[in-house]
Amino acid sequence: MAKVALVITVGNTAEPILKAIEETQGSTDEVTVFLLYGRPFPNQNPSPFDIAKEAKLRAEKIGLPSLRLFEAPDPEDIDTTLAVARDILRELVEFEQVIVNFTGGTKVLSAAIVHAALTEPIVGELTLDYTGGIVRDAAAGRVIRGSMRVKRSERTATDEVLQQVMNHLKQANYRDARLLVEHLPERGKGGFVKQAALALYRWDEFDYESSVQILRRLNSSAKTLLDDDRLSLLAALVVRLLEPGNCLFAMLPLLRRLENNSNVSIEVGGVTLLIADAIESAIRRLTEERPTDSVLRSYRAVEIAVQMQLIKFGINPWHPDWQSLDSSVTRLFCDLLGASQLPSTLALSTGLTLLAASGKTISQESHKRLVDLQQSRNLSYLEHGYHRLDTEAARRLNGYAVRVCEELIDESLGDARSLVRHSW
Repeated sequence: MAKVALVITVGNTAEPILKAIEETQGSTDEVTVFLLYGRPFPNQNPSPFDIAKEAKLRAEKIGLPSLRLFEAPDPEDIDTTLAVARDILRELVEFEQVIVNFTGGTKVLSAAIVHAALTEPIVGELTLDYTGGIVRDAAAGRVIRGSMRVKRSERTATDEVLQQVMNHLKQANYRDARLLVEHLPERGKGGFVKQAALALYRWDEFDYESSVQILRRLNSSAKTLLDDDRLSLLAALVVRLLEPGNCLFAMLPLLRRLENNSNVSIEVGGVTLLIADAIESAIRRLTEERPTDSVLRSYRAVEIAVQMQLIKFGINPWHPDWQSLDSSVTRLFCDLLGASQLPSTLALSTGLTLLAASGKTISQESHKRLVDLQQSRNLSYLEHGYHRLDTEAARRLNGYAVRVCEELIDESLGDARSLVRHSW
């Protein structure tokens, strides 16, 4: 059964404390109780300390040995009482469930423990608990034990933050989600969401290696959460992205070796995924209303497609070996460029020109689309100009990039895009 921590504020009777303990103990074999009481006021009778001791003794009689006492030095001072409340909650890192019962004590005591519970990054599932009732002892004004009932609420600040993070993740707004998850605990469901958000954020920044390492660690936990009401869709995304992520993970060292002028072979499936993910990344920028960034990623997709086709033709785009190419190809290449010297590296335009010289051309319509994409990118304020692009233009240019890429690689990107798409 779950390891449960029960935190209770102490009032002027032990009955609500024992009621809360009995309710909790009935659902678990392992419960630890933390009693928070205020230092007695002068002539206070009974004193909160005496009530806490009484509750401890009676709890031990019903078989609950794990009970600890904490004293708030001034139960009317919010700052000192809040400090003690936070100290208690910070000790609960090993508990799967934390129940905070704020029935007894001064209003300051109750307010402090509730505020601490709502703002501390508790690892386990947090429940706010209040023991109350209608029938009261006329003489003492207390709730008669037999009429007590426990009222519970699980809408906590941690829960609210988790929901906000989930909303951002669904919209692929990973930057805002990345900031919010700092307020989530490291363990439990909150910890899973925290790590999943980090993995998606890093994937979105093309840091596939770091992202995949996190996805691998989360894979087992994600599979256990596939039936969870709130986290099932996120868990399914984590599980689904691992396979294409592993493929991209394997591609990066090979591409870096090519950049360093090593002779390696590239797996074709990974090439398609790399292009598809750049396209999907561009679409995610549109959901964030960042059209200029979207256009840059659409352009990057075409650049990747050109690089991959050059590699397929046996040409290293970063270190082309001109001696290995047929002289007729290099002559035609220079003629098409209108240059007398061969370049030391191949960018998008020069790469396309070399592909054309090698027999791989694109249609006139695709060429027009590519020119539109290049000009829009070059004139944007993130490149060489001062134009701001709107969402409609970015969406149109993304469609152009898809068509150009598919024509370059002679393959539809539909299946590959489905594999790397961050859809819920």
